Amino acid sequence: MNLHARIVDELGRLIVEGVLGDGQPLVPEELGRRFSASRTVVREALRVLESKGMVTARPRVGTWTLPPEAWDAIDPDVIAWRVNGPDGRKHLHELLELRLTIEPQAARLAARHRRPGELSAMAAAYALMVDAVERQDTAAFHDADSEFHAALIRASGNALIAQLQVPVVAALRAHGEPLELVAHSRVLTLVLAKNADGAESASRRLLETVAPYHSAAP
Repeated sequence: MNLHARIVDELGRLIVEGVLGDGQPLVPEELGRRFSASRTVVREALRVLESKGMVTARPRVGTWTLPPEAWDAIDPDVIAWRVNGPDGRKHLHELLELRLTIEPQAARLAARHRRPGELSAMAAAYALMVDAVERQDTAAFHDADSEFHAALIRASGNALIAQLQVPVVAALRAHGEPLELVAHSRVLTLVLAKNADGAESASRRLLETVAPYHSAAP
């Protein structure tokens, strides 16, 4: 991670943790000394945080932190910071609620629309999940699991739903799930069989199997 990325990551975490609380000024000169970075690098990092809704900058006023309701809730970095922050368990629960709203409907639509490219991506991701479980490679499983769910959402054929793969994948990458295959296999099989009702139910059951895992998060 280069210096610019490290500053963005550290400041994002400090804002989420409340160390840099709502309405607190961020002085580039002070941050430069803190991170041994030039004002240019610091300002670039602050611009990234501004794009995520975490700070606001105004001429002759300076840069200030913003409250959580202003943050870009589906930005992958914001999700990762919040999942690993002091309210991580609550945020994981909110992400699971989002997934329970999105994924079963995406599975229903995927079974109806039968998009070959995305169905192939789901099948390929599942094969990688099986291989990862056999090798007990947790990192590889989580990568494949993320692609499986992303492909399922894209397979809905709905452009608006498809965009929601971003927070889903961010949630999976920020907090992996158990090495589970049977429920994933049911979803894939029913989508491929064009069974819309079954695919929707299987997707919901899959998410219900990971709900206790999320609730146990720190």
